[in-house]
Amino acid sequence: MSSFIKWLNFYRNVKGRLDLMLFFFKWDSDYRKDLTTTLLAFALFGYSVVSWNTFYDLIAMAVEAAIIMVQVGGEMSIMPSDYRPSHGGVTYSAQHSTHIANDELSFPMSAVLPAPSEAALGFGNPVDDIKTCKESPLVSSKVDDILMTRKNIPWREEKEPINFITSRHQLRYIAIRVLNKLTHTTNGVLLAFHDMADSLAGDGPVTLRKAFYYDALLTVEAFRSRIFRGNLQNEKEVYTDLTTYFPVKRETFDGQECLRFTPDFYKHVSLHMGITSLLLTENKRVAMLLQGSTNAVGASMVCLGGSGSFNYADVKKSGHPEDFRDMAAYAMAREVCEETGIGNKWLKEVRKNTMVTGFFRWIDRCGLPEFIGITRAGKIPFSKMQAIDGDEVVRFDEVPIIVNKPEDFHQVLAYIHDKKIVVALSSLMALHRMTVIAGYGAGFATPEQKEIYRKVSEFLAA
Repeated sequence: MSSFIKWLNFYRNVKGRLDLMLFFFKWDSDYRKDLTTTLLAFALFGYSVVSWNTFYDLIAMAVEAAIIMVQVGGEMSIMPSDYRPSHGGVTYSAQHSTHIANDELSFPMSAVLPAPSEAALGFGNPVDDIKTCKESPLVSSKVDDILMTRKNIPWREEKEPINFITSRHQLRYIAIRVLNKLTHTTNGVLLAFHDMADSLAGDGPVTLRKAFYYDALLTVEAFRSRIFRGNLQNEKEVYTDLTTYFPVKRETFDGQECLRFTPDFYKHVSLHMGITSLLLTENKRVAMLLQGSTNAVGASMVCLGGSGSFNYADVKKSGHPEDFRDMAAYAMAREVCEETGIGNKWLKEVRKNTMVTGFFRWIDRCGLPEFIGITRAGKIPFSKMQAIDGDEVVRFDEVPIIVNKPEDFHQVLAYIHDKKIVVALSSLMALHRMTVIAGYGAGFATPEQKEIYRKVSEFLAA
């Protein structure tokens, strides 16, 4: 690990703790009281030290020191004891679950059905095409086609702040995630898709909202997890199952009990937008970028290009475009440049060579919205540079298959399946979308689908 990355991790570690203090101070009244008491005790102790004069000042300093010790505890932390990952010899940890607990029953996340309005648009789980991934998507080719052919997609911003804290268990979860020194997590400012997918398929604007990464930890990450603690026998036991807060309701479908996303689930979880773009290198091969082991999402998995989150700053940096897709393409290009380490030098060129191709919901992350696309390298030497940032991405490789036309993506997908390469869900969905488009070259395709096939074919040949 380079010195730069070490210093970067140190900065994130410090900033993450500071961000957590400010976050709790904003939303948790109990924490505000604890923090105020601690800071006042430190201030009084400091004043007593500099103004010490008599024996009574020593008594005052002893009282103030006692208050400080009570507040910070043996762990020397200003976090309340309820939130600390380790307190009184008991350690707490969090782990993702593959099932949802609902009314004393357990349901696999892969079986969760789409919300009613999105079910009407044809959203479903293409499990047969996503064999190498343990997580599950909901996708609609109908919506993807409209996303690529709609003349313009206007957008609006919802500015009403939302408090997503409904349980103190969420606060314990976020403390576990942030205070773990191996996970450097800061409270980035993101952009959320505060809407249902029918807005993409309609004529009106889509609704966006400023979001914070800690809100995502409180909801989309916490609600897929269980918290464990070590008991006095050094055994791990379940402390609480946060999947009970998953935004679903139980219903009977085809004679079987199942779970379905609630009609307004996007209002109860912070759904910042994910962005993923397949990278087709200058060798006309799909890139394979190995993610670092400390990444918050996708650790030690392979991404087939740039993948990350839609930053709120992308709105301004992209020039506040009228068409939402232009903003999404900019965000994808920015992520490709960041993760491959090529920097802003090529950003404008990468932006011109990026196309938005689809959208899906990430079931395991409470229906997180992800926009997908493809980026062609053109003359940018990604492969020649073996371009990686050395932080989120630690290795660069390529799928050894030349891609000249949409049908070639079937061979890319087959290679990944045959070699059992562990690829992140978002990258698999971006690749899956290209295999769907490849099918639009057949004679039974609609005129709109043939136009999409033509557009993508020309994009690959450019």
